[in-house]
Amino acid sequence: MSALALKDARMELKTTNDMKEMLKTAAMLAGQDLTSFVLASAEERAKSVLSDYQSLSLSNEEQANFMNALTSPAKPTKTMKELMSAENLVER
Repeated sequence: MSALALKDARMELKTTNDMKEMLKTAAMLAGQDLTSFVLASAEERAKSVLSDYQSLSLSNEEQANFMNALTSPAKPTKTMKELMSAENLVER
């Protein structure tokens, strides 16, 4: 997050006094104010979670199975043929 970014959204959260003190201490040791420390930590975690959900990791066997499915697709079933021959989406 850019330090120069316009901050026009507000967030509030509730926590325990112990948690707040721990976060304040960690922020101080990191040379940051509490807000910057919490936001930077949350941003890092959010990016990690989003990255995990936006990428696909497969083992060698899974990669081979995936490529096989792409290059040798299953024959369409009777139901699939009927669906694909419908004249319009309403019939589907």
